[in-house]
Amino acid sequence: MNSRCAQLLALLIAAAYYYLTYRIFGYTCPSILLTGLPCPGCGLTRSALLLLNGDIAGSLRMNPMLAFIPPYFILRVCKKKAAAENYLIIVLIISFIVFGWRIVHSFGTEPLVYNPNNALGSFCRKLACRIIDIFLVLF
Repeated sequence: MNSRCAQLLALLIAAAYYYLTYRIFGYTCPSILLTGLPCPGCGLTRSALLLLNGDIAGSLRMNPMLAFIPPYFILRVCKKKAAAENYLIIVLIISFIVFGWRIVHSFGTEPLVYNPNNALGSFCRKLACRIIDIFLVLF
């Protein structure tokens, strides 16, 4: 399979994933689907949409890390691979610091909300019910 076909296949798989997970669960974020907890990227799409509509303050509230994305792509387009990789490492460190601050100060408000309908929570609830059933049968 050539590179072009592999890229097209990857794009189709990603599109199918996003379509199906959104239609079934109402979310597309793997972190929310699995754990119910937001990830550092939560709110980036909404942040971009708010910025495109001219709401800069709303965009920064949704996820301030959006401002760090364009410089990375500019470095990549200018073929400064080493600089882009160093920049990416710095941005990842900053994003986790900002995410920690956002969790402490903004958890419970969009987009930093807990989704109780997640795979891990569902598994734990079912496991707890099984353990209780076994305990009741034994004793």
